[in-house]
Amino acid sequence: MRTFHANRTSTYHWATAVLLGVGALGVGACSSTDQSSQTHQLAQAMKGRPDGGGGGSDSGGAPDGGGTTETAASNVSFPLIFSDNAAPSGFPADGAWRFATITDPPTQCAGEGGATSLSSDVLCYYGRHVTVSSETGAVSFDGAPKVWWLQKRADNFWKAFSVGHDISTKLTVSAVDVGDLLESTPSIATRQIRTEFNLLQSVSAEDPELGSYVVSNWTAHSVPKPCVIPTATGQGIGCFAALGMSGPVPGTQQTINEAQGTDFGPGSGASPGTQTLVDPTTVRIATDQQSVAIPIHAIVYSRCARLVIQKIDGTPTWDKTTGQWAGAGVGAPVVNVAAYTDAYSAEINSGGGLVYGYNWNAKSVATGTYRLTFVLDGNDSEGPRCSTTLATEFTDGVTKLVNVGEANAPQILFAGNSQLGDEGGLVYIDLNLITKGGGSARR
Repeated sequence: MRTFHANRTSTYHWATAVLLGVGALGVGACSSTDQSSQTHQLAQAMKGRPDGGGGGSDSGGAPDGGGTTETAASNVSFPLIFSDNAAPSGFPADGAWRFATITDPPTQCAGEGGATSLSSDVLCYYGRHVTVSSETGAVSFDGAPKVWWLQKRADNFWKAFSVGHDISTKLTVSAVDVGDLLESTPSIATRQIRTEFNLLQSVSAEDPELGSYVVSNWTAHSVPKPCVIPTATGQGIGCFAALGMSGPVPGTQQTINEAQGTDFGPGSGASPGTQTLVDPTTVRIATDQQSVAIPIHAIVYSRCARLVIQKIDGTPTWDKTTGQWAGAGVGAPVVNVAAYTDAYSAEINSGGGLVYGYNWNAKSVATGTYRLTFVLDGNDSEGPRCSTTLATEFTDGVTKLVNVGEANAPQILFAGNSQLGDEGGLVYIDLNLITKGGGSARR
């Protein structure tokens, strides 16, 4: 049985996600003609604001950019690497972390009894950690009851580490995780289909660019070096660390109102928070197809990502001149959206992880087999052209498929594959769409 864990990509987290556009980091998404300037700017950004400023507000780091008077967004709870040195626009700026004062948890917080929705003035959940079965929806609890400060509350703000990548070299993605729904369903009758793709990174402490952000000793104290807890505008956490999350508040799971919280919180009061950061490699479950575990330190975001969905038959081949599959029985794309045109959004889900999410409305398409392709577009004139320098790739022998489901196994074409041009690679999965409620297929 597969279960959801805090911060892991969840098929059901999407409805409470913050939809973000795409934009360059403040440190610059520079062209290849400006590498020396870009390298200097990147180094400066790593010293100060690893997210390059993004969006948001400089007043307390409010992710909604409007202080504490407007509805807040989900906070980032798992580290991020912007592999093309470009972050989603509206991405929250670094800033001082804040948590609502909770003096009477049983009356101020939502409890284990559950609620189908939570008003914005409910700032916390008081109860045990929650796990939800992805197969049955069953809720289970573990640990001791405690306060968890809720997402999407302007009174609560935290932000895990985010950092740009030096685009003078390619970043090889460690792992690709395709959404549970796509992999675990033999056939799909629904016509509102959630698609999710996650790029994940394992970082060695010896990595010359990112290794200094890896925490080597998690047993020393609750805030290990090189981590810091931000107390000022523009201050980042400075290390690959995750926030401990509650799992969905009972009653909100698998709904558009799903809510999660962190137990970090203030270190004093009626029910103090843990004041403890979490080793990200204990949060993200990443096991390859040979059952080898891959430690995950961060999620990767590439601005050059594109999603294309086509009806297929036979044995398609990738056409690098059009950036889609071709061959007898292969249809024109029914979906063709790119991050670099703002049509393909990245989302911060309720667990605080960034995910490439797209809700495919397939009500008007025929039944049959559809290929969903996540591709990293290059910069030459052949095929779709990313407006940002592509500095991300899937590499044979390094990039692994992880957490593969029982029914549909995705496949990878690595950078340099004979079918590809200057794309950084692609991953695809085939889905069988059937008639809702049975009956003859429409083709």
